[in-house]
Amino acid sequence: MKTKLIFSIGLLLLIFSCKKEDPKLGPAPTLADASFTYVPSADNANIIQFTANNANIQCVWDFGNGTSAKGSSVSCPYPYAGTYTVKLTVYASGGSKSTSQQVTIDQDNLGLLNNPIYTMLTGGINGPGFKTWVIDSVSAGHFGVGPDPISALGNVPEWWAAGANEKAGCGLYDDQYVFHLNGFKFDMINNGNVYIHNSLAASFPGSYQNLGDFTAPYSNQIDESWNLLEGTDTTITTSNNSFIGFYTGIKTYKIIGITDSTLSLQYKHHAGGLLWYLKLKSL
Repeated sequence: MKTKLIFSIGLLLLIFSCKKEDPKLGPAPTLADASFTYVPSADNANIIQFTANNANIQCVWDFGNGTSAKGSSVSCPYPYAGTYTVKLTVYASGGSKSTSQQVTIDQDNLGLLNNPIYTMLTGGINGPGFKTWVIDSVSAGHFGVGPDPISALGNVPEWWAAGANEKAGCGLYDDQYVFHLNGFKFDMINNGNVYIHNSLAASFPGSYQNLGDFTAPYSNQIDESWNLLEGTDTTITTSNNSFIGFYTGIKTYKIIGITDSTLSLQYKHHAGGLLWYLKLKSL
């Protein structure tokens, strides 16, 4: 009995010592926190400067033209005339809040499209206005996976890299990704099916196992948009149900290499711990 009593007391002490207070959320942001002002830049009426009312809170902008940014003071070029709905969302530990305003651009200024990455992705303002990309299936390492965060080896698929045509017949190599310059339109042409990670199979009715992961029926995603966010990590994000290559539940891709004819991407896994890699080539 004495042994049982000592054990019971010890167990209770362990339970109480492990109990922690529930974390307390801070106050939710207000509409005033999410308000913002904007003015045309002094040098160019098609470049708009946006300033959040609260500079001490996380700010995420949707500029209404397929592009976005983070920060309390940001600018956005608008090459095309039109009216755009700009949305600011602010985040704090207690939640988020959003406000929107409309910005009117009076005339085109196509010179603003002379961004080198725009040109490489789409062919630029002097090209056809769009470019089609496919997985470079004959290139070693065109598809692969490595750790997240990366090791000392850097941005490489150190755990596994596909050999030439290793995933033929999975619904990956016949997919096309079309980046348009006008309106930053994006077309995902997948010819009836896509290749997805096995952990996502339940979300794709009709999917079936195929060379380690799953092939799933899927319709083309036309007239979507792409967004380029430049910074320390330059990323492409595609809208709604469109994505690029092998689907891991993520639609934002870090550009780790780009030329006029090649595009190397790195992207995350929906459950964390993995980084996936793709090599594409232009048609």
